[in-house]
Amino acid sequence: MNQLACNFYEQLETEVLEGQTELDSAHYACLKHYYSKWLKHPELRPFYSYNWMRRTGPMQRLILSLPRRGTPWRILDAGCGVGTESIFWSTLRTDLEVVGVDVAPDRLKTARARHRRYQQRLGQTLNIRFVEANIFKMLEAETFDLVWTMEAISHVDPAEDFMRQVFENFDPHGYLVISDSHILNPAMAWRIYRMRRQGVAEHAQKTLASGEVIAYAQERLFSVSQLARILKQIGFRSVESQLSIFMPPVAFYGHISNVCRPLDHLLNKLPGIRHLGGIYTVTATK
Repeated sequence: MNQLACNFYEQLETEVLEGQTELDSAHYACLKHYYSKWLKHPELRPFYSYNWMRRTGPMQRLILSLPRRGTPWRILDAGCGVGTESIFWSTLRTDLEVVGVDVAPDRLKTARARHRRYQQRLGQTLNIRFVEANIFKMLEAETFDLVWTMEAISHVDPAEDFMRQVFENFDPHGYLVISDSHILNPAMAWRIYRMRRQGVAEHAQKTLASGEVIAYAQERLFSVSQLARILKQIGFRSVESQLSIFMPPVAFYGHISNVCRPLDHLLNKLPGIRHLGGIYTVTATK
């Protein structure tokens, strides 16, 4: 595992498990709710750790590979939640500007509080701004070099318009990195089937604090091949994919995880089988 990611994730676990020592009660409650599975299933923490580091790996490598230039690289974290990935990206190098956008004001308040705490802890400025906004309007208002979205493309509606607008936003080049659940994985497909049977509609609406009503998808999952086709039709010149989590979370428990991790990497390389992975990270380049 990458040491930078390991170190950050260890801090994240400490923050979630012992956050009351640094965050006020409201922000800590929001953080615990966001990572509630960690608290409900402590035996699965090795799985959560592996899953996070595996799926964020392509974006981390991309950021570290960027050449030095006279102006900062601008990153949009679309659907930033409580700000974890925005904060992580900003710690990787000093020539980044990160904008985290979400539609949940409570999460954004917690993200800002965490941002302040991380700056105090690290003794350095982390160039991050957290904004409640319609993601489409944000892409109209500002330009970016990289766009990251994790567990959010399944909520952006229409997702196809979002990907097209990201492409048009890049001037002239840029990278879009999408990580989400994979509809071709049997467990994911069954989960969505049950949700629809229970009456959870695919398309809904959200109301922002400003009163603006926006379209909102409820777990609209894609396959990697479907995403790749859309991205190439839009005009992205290359699309690369990584799949992971071929085995249930319990398989990563204890010493068994030492076998599951390399097996997970191997299955990602096998044609056909790789498309059964539960989590994908797709990188599209303009």
